Amino acid sequence: MRVFRALPEQARQRAVRTVAPKYTCGSQARVVREDGRVLLVKAAYRWSWGMPGGLMDAGESPEDAAVRETREETGLDIELVGEPVVVVEIAMQRVNFIYQAVPAPGADPDDVTPQASEILELGWFAHDEFPMTIPDGSGMVMLEIANPDVAPRVIVTNSLREDADKGE
Repeated sequence: MRVFRALPEQARQRAVRTVAPKYTCGSQARVVREDGRVLLVKAAYRWSWGMPGGLMDAGESPEDAAVRETREETGLDIELVGEPVVVVEIAMQRVNFIYQAVPAPGADPDDVTPQASEILELGWFAHDEFPMTIPDGSGMVMLEIANPDVAPRVIVTNSLREDADKGE
């Protein structure tokens, strides 16, 4: 993971693209506890923070992937709330399903610790005190929206229209 993280972002993306389908599909959870704080993780292969999540396994639903990835990374069982926001990142060739979530009944949100070797740190953050987050469309879209319930259901970033505006 350290070697992978040391590569420039474009090299990491190319490496993933050579062994993965044209578009990768991932799923993340924006886990919010009762006091409004959001659960963020800092992964070994990134220099900044983001929501728990990752690539979906073959045949796995986005819902199951969000729950699985959150449990694998943090040890926290969650319950998904509502429909996901789907973020299509054209330049990254990625589709992310991002769910609102809460700790599952009986789960202790204060009893979270990194569970996977890829997770260096985790913590609960108020919206106005987020640490530097992953500079990708998915993470920024959901973390910068104070009330995700009013977010669009599908968001396209790095769209062809933006490229056309640049004369490309």
